[in-house]
Amino acid sequence: METKSVKNIIVVDDDRSIRVVISTALTRAGYNVKSSGTAAGMWRLVESDFADVLITDVGLPDGDALDILPKLQKNNPNLKIIVMSARTTLLTAVRAEKKGAFEYLPKPFDLDELLNLVSSTFLQPKISKNEEIIDSPKNVYDSGPVIGKSTAMQEIYKIISRIVNTNFSVLITGDSGTGKKLIAKSIHDLSSKTNKFFISLDSMFFDDYSFDDLIERMKKHTSPNIKSINDLIGSSIYIKDITELTDVQQKNLLNFIENGLSQLFSENSNLEKCRIFVSTKKNIINDVEKGLFREDLYYRLNVVPVKLPSLKDRFEDIPDLTASFLNTHYKNKFINRSISYEGMNLLKEYSWPGNIRELKNVIERLCLLSSTEDIPLNLIKEVLSEDRFDEDNKYEENLELYFKNYLKKYFKDFDENLSLNNLHNNFISKIEKPLIETTLNLFRGNQIKASKCLGFNRNTLRSKINLYGIEVIKKRKV
Repeated sequence: METKSVKNIIVVDDDRSIRVVISTALTRAGYNVKSSGTAAGMWRLVESDFADVLITDVGLPDGDALDILPKLQKNNPNLKIIVMSARTTLLTAVRAEKKGAFEYLPKPFDLDELLNLVSSTFLQPKISKNEEIIDSPKNVYDSGPVIGKSTAMQEIYKIISRIVNTNFSVLITGDSGTGKKLIAKSIHDLSSKTNKFFISLDSMFFDDYSFDDLIERMKKHTSPNIKSINDLIGSSIYIKDITELTDVQQKNLLNFIENGLSQLFSENSNLEKCRIFVSTKKNIINDVEKGLFREDLYYRLNVVPVKLPSLKDRFEDIPDLTASFLNTHYKNKFINRSISYEGMNLLKEYSWPGNIRELKNVIERLCLLSSTEDIPLNLIKEVLSEDRFDEDNKYEENLELYFKNYLKKYFKDFDENLSLNNLHNNFISKIEKPLIETTLNLFRGNQIKASKCLGFNRNTLRSKINLYGIEVIKKRKV
């Protein structure tokens, strides 16, 4: 059979300037191009059997292009469709995938990216999607709760759209406060399993392993709504902070996945299996390499990795996130609050070590403290300053917790083959020296007052000053 040497492409967008730019670039690349600004025009061009590839915007004056795609594909099964959209939401990406799009391309995009994508459509065979098309709950995910138009988030949307209707295990990584559980719940909600349970399990659930009393333990650790094994069919199971699991808990989790769940579904291969989501804020690869996390369990869980960006890597999403939090405050309190352009710039310039969770807390605080609808700039500066202070001093209220975290990091890189003596004294000196220095400064070099405050006699203080080489500077009170 003779193949066409020149490929034919349809470009559909209600913005004439965009149609012209895309059509010109494709023509210069050697393609035959026809274009339209409406859904009706797109339908006529596709019916003429002109196109190998259709590039279409979602929002057209006479309809939503995604609603038309299934019928177009039924009539033209070899047609490959690239969906463009300025509606850069998670729902748009998922709907495009479910409706059979070859690729989803959020606006704005680089022309070279589009040309490369068009070229790749001729290298990959058309994969027919036999599953029933179930549209997503537009009322929830068209405007949230997953928010972001940044390039980083668009890549996340693409990954989610490709895996949403699979049963692959998903490992979600990202700093604290980036929304790992929200992403897992969103994948569950946007899949065909939205009417099934989303079950969150904590580490204590895996303190022991017994499949016989699984349901009773799930009732205790998750939800009393779990009544029987049948409730697990097609459900999603989410486990957070998996790198915090002990060796025993890791072993039991592996048994739970490989023996328990497999035992349930091996008896009836027609049953829809549970889907596993896990998350961690740590670099799990490092833990695997150091033997802190089971390698076999890691590969069992890391079928599809999703790495969430920190807020500082998607600062352009801060206005949309802020608007969402302000809107939530209005819905809850019926009190309207707004932030000016200058105020938004202050928020965008902040580092946000606590990520989205920290931003949400700050906006809630601003809404409560502001006595005017337009939140003042000086209040934003004040709250951000306090927030930074709290972050810098978050361990000061619990010195024991701080020291435990320090030791945990220290022993991760600890080489037991090295000959280290007096480990106790080494750590005590790290604490005692700055304690003595700070106390001496507090009493302006007065060793009698400092020794009394520290609980030493004066001779003991002198010996420690000599031991640590502390310089004592006496200051007169002015």
